[in-house]
Amino acid sequence: MADITHSAEFIGEYKASLAEMRRAAPIERVQSVSARNIEDLSLDDVTEDLLIEQFLDMGEELGVDTRQGSIYWDACMGSIIRTAMLFDDLAQIKEIISIQTCTGDVLDEKMMERGLKRNPDQATPATYYVEFTGAVPEIGSLMSCGDYFFTLHQEENGKYTIVSQDTGTEMNDLVEGTAVIPDLDVDGLISATLGTLYIPAVDIEDDESARERLISRLSGPDENGNKAQMKTWCESVDGVGSARIIPLWNGPNTVKAVIVSKTGGVPVTGVVQAVQKYLDPSGDGMGEGVATIGQICTVAAAEAVTINVKASVLKKSDASLSGIQSAFKALLEKYFSDMALEDYSQGMTIRYVRVGALLEGLEDVIDYSNLTINDGMVNIPFAITQVPILGEVTIDGNIQ
Repeated sequence: MADITHSAEFIGEYKASLAEMRRAAPIERVQSVSARNIEDLSLDDVTEDLLIEQFLDMGEELGVDTRQGSIYWDACMGSIIRTAMLFDDLAQIKEIISIQTCTGDVLDEKMMERGLKRNPDQATPATYYVEFTGAVPEIGSLMSCGDYFFTLHQEENGKYTIVSQDTGTEMNDLVEGTAVIPDLDVDGLISATLGTLYIPAVDIEDDESARERLISRLSGPDENGNKAQMKTWCESVDGVGSARIIPLWNGPNTVKAVIVSKTGGVPVTGVVQAVQKYLDPSGDGMGEGVATIGQICTVAAAEAVTINVKASVLKKSDASLSGIQSAFKALLEKYFSDMALEDYSQGMTIRYVRVGALLEGLEDVIDYSNLTINDGMVNIPFAITQVPILGEVTIDGNIQ
C-alpha cells in the first residue's frame, strides 16, 4: 500500500514539475488553428505541420512532455515525417489520375475508356500547291523548299502539290513564291515555285483541348444520337476542329453537320467525306454509320466569308507600317480562328470595337482612325453555317 501511495505522489510531483517546465519554456505551435481529424481533410491539407499539431495535442491529453528532445517527441517524429511523405505521394497520385489534372499517357487512357482519342492523335504534315515551268518531276520524287523536304503529289483536280516530311503547325509558315528544288536534276525543268497552302498542318491535340472533350463526354447526356452526341461523333474524326449541328434542317428526321477545320477555317473535301461516311455513309438514314436508323445526316463544309480590314495609324517613330500590318494580321487571324472554333449554336459576330482594341493594343501603335471592316464601321454577323476568313489587311499612316 505504501508503494502505491509513493507512486501516486511521484506521478503528482512529475506532473507538477512538467507543468512548471511548460510555463518556463512554452511549446511553439506550428499552426494557429486547432488540428482537425484527418478523415475530414483532403489529401492536400494533410501536411507535416498538421500532423505535428495533432501530435502535440495528443501529448497534452496524455500529460507527457512534448518538447523537442523528449522521449515522446523522439519516439513519434519519425512516424510523423514518414506519414507526411505518404500523404504527399498520395496527393501526387491523385493529381496524376484525376481527369481535372492528368496529362499525357494517363489522359490518353482515360479518353480510350470513353471511346475517345486525341484529334489529331499525331501531328500532320502541310500540303502546298507547287507550280512548275517546263518539265514536271516524277510523282513521288523528293523536293526541298528552304530548310524542309517534301514529296511531290498530284491531286484529283490535276494540280501538283508537295507534302512536307516534317509535321506540325510551323510548316504552315512558308512564303508563297519561294523556290522549290528537286532532289535530282530534271531535264526540261525551268523553275518550280511554292504556291498557296492547300492543307494546313496541325499539331497533336494538346492536353487542355483533349480534357475538355473528355469532360464534355462524361457530363453530357447518354449516347442516344441526340444533338450533343452528333457533335461528339463529328469532332472525333481527324481534321475536324468543330461541328455545328442543325436539327430538322430539311424536314423531319434530318440533321445537318457543318464542319469547321482544326484551324477554324473551311475543311478540305476529304474531311467532310470522312465525317459523312462515319455518320451516315449513304445519306439515307439506313443506320449504316453511327447515326441511328431514320436519322438522315448531311455533312457540309462551313462557308467562308472573306473579311477585309483597313485602318490608318499613328505609329511610333521607330516602327514600320509593314511591321504593324503583319502583327495586326496575326492577331486578326487568331481572333477569327478562336471564334470559329467556339460552340456558337446561333452563329457569331465580329465586333467592330474588338477589332479596334486589337489594333490599339499593338505596342507600335499610338492611335488609329478610319477603321473599316468590309468597308463599314459596323459589326459583322455570321450564320451558323459560316466562318470568317481574313482577306486583305491594309494599314496606312494617313491618320486624321
